[in-house]
Amino acid sequence: MDTASDPSVDGPPSEAGAAPASILSKAFELLTAFGPERRVLTLSQLSRHSGLPKSTVHRLIGRLVPLGFLEPHGSGFRLGIRIRTLAAAMPVESLRESALPHLAHLHKWSTAHVHLAALRDDQVAFVERFVPSGSTLRTGQPGDVLPAHATAVGKALLAFVTPNEVHRALERPLRASTPRTLTDPADLDRELRVVRETRVAYARDEWRLGVSCIAAPVVMRGRAVGAVSVSVPTGEEFGRQHADAVRVVADRIARDNQAVLAQGHDDWFPVVG
Repeated sequence: MDTASDPSVDGPPSEAGAAPASILSKAFELLTAFGPERRVLTLSQLSRHSGLPKSTVHRLIGRLVPLGFLEPHGSGFRLGIRIRTLAAAMPVESLRESALPHLAHLHKWSTAHVHLAALRDDQVAFVERFVPSGSTLRTGQPGDVLPAHATAVGKALLAFVTPNEVHRALERPLRASTPRTLTDPADLDRELRVVRETRVAYARDEWRLGVSCIAAPVVMRGRAVGAVSVSVPTGEEFGRQHADAVRVVADRIARDNQAVLAQGHDDWFPVVG
């Protein structure tokens, strides 16, 4: 697309010599203005949260509504069902669907926050969450992307990927989310070795003060394709029963997904032999 001649492109280049933002990138900026606390937005709110001019937002809405990516809702707009249709086609959705009954059982047993996450480079993407009724504990929710080194699910995942992937994650600066975050690659590497031996990872106050987590990897053919965790307020101790519980649930999810591989969907999971 020749963005220079596209009338829906606004504003100067963001950097010297850089091309103006395309209509596609602006559309994604608009869609990502929505969030768990911003499920319905007016045109003015969309402009404010996306940083796009109202004229551009108006044009984008005119394109995205007919395509089903946005829907009118009262005086504003919401994400369209087409977004959910695309999300359902993601390979990780198969993992999420098979994990749901096991996560629900773990949630009922632990009466705590329960999560399912997957690795994306040196970050973890939260795929599913179960929350106790009335809980005010702030934990990762579906769609959140957090630094892997600062989370229990991230450590569980990094411990069971290829050495090259771990190297790429550790060669970047490990930023501190709290004073308790591991930022020394040597310290993290030592912790990952323990996780490989025990198949359990911990994070206490490392991503957010006041939150402690225990996690286990969902391992298929030697590689973690996901991780399961339990989160509690810091101060509540994790016992052997918690370690056993997350390992058992992770193993059951892996077992159920072996059937998916058997149906000829090896390419859905980046497993190694």
